[in-house]
Amino acid sequence: MSQKQTEPAMKVMFATDLTEPKAITDQVQQLVQRLDAELYVLHVHMPTPTTPLGVDPLSGFGDTAYVLYDPAVEEAIVEAEQHDFDAFLKERFVIPSRPALHEGDPARIILDDAIQMGMEMIVMAKRHHSAIERMLLGSVSNTVAREAKQPVVLLPIEKEHS
Repeated sequence: MSQKQTEPAMKVMFATDLTEPKAITDQVQQLVQRLDAELYVLHVHMPTPTTPLGVDPLSGFGDTAYVLYDPAVEEAIVEAEQHDFDAFLKERFVIPSRPALHEGDPARIILDDAIQMGMEMIVMAKRHHSAIERMLLGSVSNTVAREAKQPVVLLPIEKEHS
């Protein structure tokens, strides 16, 4: 008598910036359930910006530039990101998920985490950017789709009609 071994569940990563409409997160949950997969939800926020000063605060002259860094501000931003991420997960997902919150370049972190965690699929929302926005800002979803080692599913966000 041989016992049938069950394969480990497929691992699916949903990379979010927390602004996706509910229809997107509903589609993600449906996909994960149909695949009988494990859901990993990843949110990457940008590092805390520093504020450059054009004037030396000690001398009042403009030749020396300083960058202001306040650890309390960074801590407050990280706490706010965590709070927003927790609220997003609680409001949007009824199926179990494994959350991860990181700071840095979103495309790089998504790609690196997908490899390190053995993801078999990456799911992201795809926004419609103008040509100028793409040129100036780039696109996280385009970078991930171009460089990922695993399949990438891009769920289009429909433009709102006024």
